[in-house]
Amino acid sequence: MSKDLLRTLGEETIYSAKGHFKSSDLRRIQVTYTIWVCALLSVLGIFIEDVNIGKWISGFGFMGTMALLMWNEGKEKSYRENHKEYGEEYLSLHKKIREAYLLGSTTDDDIRKLSSKVRTLDSQKAKPDIPFLARKWSQASIKKYNETNNWFIK
Repeated sequence: MSKDLLRTLGEETIYSAKGHFKSSDLRRIQVTYTIWVCALLSVLGIFIEDVNIGKWISGFGFMGTMALLMWNEGKEKSYRENHKEYGEEYLSLHKKIREAYLLGSTTDDDIRKLSSKVRTLDSQKAKPDIPFLARKWSQASIKKYNETNNWFIK
């Protein structure tokens, strides 16, 4: 029974950790590509022979850059750092659970404490949500590409 609970907790924590890390990666990629697309549109507008169309394309690139700057302000400013922080917390907890599973001399009280830590971390209101795409990306990286030590799978 206790081994099953440890496996379940291990699976939950690694998916959460990976999901938060992938959320951070996804935002980094999103911002990078948006910057490049906007820069290319701005430069492309210079070389368009029709001046009006060139101005519209350059303006669109400029507006995209401004929108990106405004989007990354406020609570979105620390989006990546928040996901990395929670990813590290889940990963640390996952390593403790794996250690308890592999040692085998873990008591039921220790397992209850680990379970309580997982519930506490899961229920934090400040924890950022994992976007759908990051969730699917993390599932594929764990199941399909074996980016983690999947000790929790029978």
